[in-house]
Amino acid sequence: MSSCAVALRFSCTRRAVRAACATLAVVITSACAGTPAPATTAADAPVNGESAVRREARLLSMVDQRQADTALVDQLLMDPDPARRARTALAIGQVRLRARYPALRQLLVDGDTSIAANAAFAMGIAKDTGGVVALARAVAGAPTPVAREAAWALGEIGEPARTVLAVALGDGQARPLTSSTTSQRAPEVRAALVLATVKLRPAPIALVTPWLADTSAEVVRAAAYVIGRLRAPAGARAAMAVRTHRDEEVRQHVARTLSKATVGDSLGTPAREALRALVADSSERVRINAARSLATFGPTIADQVEPLLRDPAPNVRMAIAEVIGEAFAKDAARWQRAWDADTALPVRRLLLGQARRLDVALAPGVEGTWATNEDWRYRVASVATVDRESPAARRDTATAVTLLGDRDGRVQRAARARLGRRDSSETRAPRNTTPQPRPLAEYEALARRYVLSRTAPRAYIDTDHGTVTLELFGREAPLVVEAFTRLAQNGTYRNTTFHRVVPNFVVQDGDASGDGSGESGFTLRESWTRQRHERGCLGLATSGPDTGGSQYYLCHSTQPHLDGGYTVFGRVIDGFAAMDRIVQGDRMLRVRVP
Repeated sequence: MSSCAVALRFSCTRRAVRAACATLAVVITSACAGTPAPATTAADAPVNGESAVRREARLLSMVDQRQADTALVDQLLMDPDPARRARTALAIGQVRLRARYPALRQLLVDGDTSIAANAAFAMGIAKDTGGVVALARAVAGAPTPVAREAAWALGEIGEPARTVLAVALGDGQARPLTSSTTSQRAPEVRAALVLATVKLRPAPIALVTPWLADTSAEVVRAAAYVIGRLRAPAGARAAMAVRTHRDEEVRQHVARTLSKATVGDSLGTPAREALRALVADSSERVRINAARSLATFGPTIADQVEPLLRDPAPNVRMAIAEVIGEAFAKDAARWQRAWDADTALPVRRLLLGQARRLDVALAPGVEGTWATNEDWRYRVASVATVDRESPAARRDTATAVTLLGDRDGRVQRAARARLGRRDSSETRAPRNTTPQPRPLAEYEALARRYVLSRTAPRAYIDTDHGTVTLELFGREAPLVVEAFTRLAQNGTYRNTTFHRVVPNFVVQDGDASGDGSGESGFTLRESWTRQRHERGCLGLATSGPDTGGSQYYLCHSTQPHLDGGYTVFGRVIDGFAAMDRIVQGDRMLRVRVP
């Protein structure tokens, strides 16, 4: 039975929508037959006297409050607008509406690929173990967008889907790249199936490595990512074979793979040789990963690591400064040259932290000088260069005590943390992860402004390095985009600090306190969509499920493991160079949303 027939069957038994079934049956039958739908199927057409705006508002409210409304879902699965039906399919997964998981499985064969793809994605975020067979069929025969999401969903489901993934990738076949069912699918599907294995424990690395020889860079990238993400020793030798691949992301993942712990002694020499070439790569993202891996080989490669402290890309210098202790050990001359090579506080703070942990006498007394600097960032650094458990920790206790009364709250917090003290005045009640209910009129306004809008809003992040221009995904994540816009327009995003920057991972901001400890005063739920964590994506930072607030992040590089776990609500469309130059502690001047 077709998905359209199933939708008609269970929807028309619902009293709330029975009156509309005769009209909607014509609409759905026409769509399933591939004939043009009648004029009444316009996105804004009233259904049973209810406007499109009201229907969208009720759906938004249901998802925001995570309050399942089966009658509403049944009604909207019959909606004349295919985009609304697609959003409803996604909502089933977002609210974990188990009673309608069978409907999602039927929708995998819907004639509208957006609906079918959303259904597959929803099954993934819901981890619908009962849908493994239906997803397997979609991987084998559905249109490419649907098959891609079905493959992703199988990865999210995990162990119950292991056999399906293994068979799809050619388990037991001598030539999986030519004889497996997957080999006949588009590169996007092949890549998604390979990526899905990263969620399995243990991951079937033997089934992943053959795909490093695929003719598509997208597939090779996926295989290299799985091996690099898991730092899988079984894949190290095969990964080394693609170290000069034309695709930059492939080289990033290879560089990440080749750490000493992953390659062991048997591959140590060729791995070091490969890394020596990769630290000179034209891409700073490759150099960052290569620098981290090269440092793991210790003092024997100090001569190759030291020049990276003068790399033109600031985040390469940051990355190597963070791990330089492994290579420099207690070589005082090297430490002094490193200190002299870069006067920037972020780099020196990392160098000093490494040196203090190793008990190397670098820049004696500099913490005292920093403690009196007018810039609060230096005062924070004066008490944040060593762990409390470090042998050097005793030396700056006095500095931390003097800074307990600093005029800047960020410095006070750093001093208390350094001393292991907790300020009772800052004790917070457990955070409420349930958003405050809104009147339906507010959800209607969001529907008009974002969901039903034909234009994507823009935002601009002004930094000391230039402006980063964003496209916001208002239609996909209206609640998050509305909050981001509101905070930009009320001045919250003004003169803040990029409090967390992990080179070749994320740039994070949005905390008015400047150090990541602040609260936004409201809670946002995740708004999972099919938008992926690609380079330049804009995501909602959280500290657990449904704990979103004012903090956001930008990704330096593709991060597939974050898909389905965090909300992507925009993307960089200009200003990548500015984004790449931001280091931890840099200023964010303001966010503008016209």
